[in-house]
Amino acid sequence: MMRILSRDAFAQVLVEARRRTRTLDPSRWPLLGQIEAQLQFIAEQTKQGRVPHEEDRMRTTLGPLAARNLEDIDPEYADQLEEIDYTFRRYPQLPHGPSVRRRGVLQVWSGRETYRKLVLDLGVPRTVGSAQADFVVHGDTAGSPHFQIVWDGVSAHVQAEGTHRLAINGVATWYGEMANRGWMTAVRTAYRFLVEDHTPPPEPIDAAAAALDALTELARRCGSGNLYAIIDAARSERALQLVEESIDPYASLYDGEQGRAFDDIAPYLVHLQPSSGLLRRLVTEGWGDAWGVYVESSAGFEKVRRHFRQFLKVEVEGEAKPRFFRFYDPRVLCTFAEVMTPEQRSELRRAVDAVLFERATHGLRMGVIE
Repeated sequence: MMRILSRDAFAQVLVEARRRTRTLDPSRWPLLGQIEAQLQFIAEQTKQGRVPHEEDRMRTTLGPLAARNLEDIDPEYADQLEEIDYTFRRYPQLPHGPSVRRRGVLQVWSGRETYRKLVLDLGVPRTVGSAQADFVVHGDTAGSPHFQIVWDGVSAHVQAEGTHRLAINGVATWYGEMANRGWMTAVRTAYRFLVEDHTPPPEPIDAAAAALDALTELARRCGSGNLYAIIDAARSERALQLVEESIDPYASLYDGEQGRAFDDIAPYLVHLQPSSGLLRRLVTEGWGDAWGVYVESSAGFEKVRRHFRQFLKVEVEGEAKPRFFRFYDPRVLCTFAEVMTPEQRSELRRAVDAVLFERATHGLRMGVIE
């Protein structure tokens, strides 16, 4: 399993390799002199967080040198050098901070199964195709596996299966790699690749006491697996970014190709997973900024989605056309909760057990419709 999953880890392993190389005494073996020089070059190129140019990242040969000359003599040292060489070439993909074993996410991005996610654990290969695959997309009894994908913590490696050629980041190929937000197509289906919790917050988080109180209550409800969020992408690009870079299933409340035109501003239903950190990120970063509301329901994703889609437009007395109803904006819901009739409350809760939301006029304390 790879050790280098971040720039901090890269710097640490690089120091260890340089120390080990000096201990082995490069003056006694020319190969070690080459290795020492390349390790020094890498250290200079990445000093103080610098990101090397692609041309410089392609200049090192530590991996081949180690594989040819050191695998039998000192396999641990060889593996260390090969990992440094591999991650140096992909240095821009390494996140800042300590190493965190993030999961990869392959997401369907076209057709009727848009938004479906395949969660990729480190080092576990998965097959994707229309039949006989770990992840069946647009199932077809006459179908077959289209490609295999494996996530190593830095890159997602994709290999075509059979005669199904791929296009990765716009390039036709049989094999390729994807970093966070990479794209590919296979047999007329488009996919994108994301890395869990990849993008850090734009500024340090200082969660308010009300946000921490809300998180405690929401986390308690999330443990049952029945907690959802309805996130308003029109309120925050960051909120949608967090949802995308998560393992949690989600889908727009807008339907069809016409709905896809509003991806950047749509409301999204998200099924919050107990094993995910998405709930914490949404609450600590967004509580108080009207990013959306939370829903508790045991009805299942599709039923909850159908339920809330019916409230996207409402009839207004005296107007010929229905109007959009932003019930997923906690500021709107807070006002509506105070005036709704028993019939309206019953209709809102028909497929849900509770609706939870921030109340800007009450010190950001949580409001609950049960």
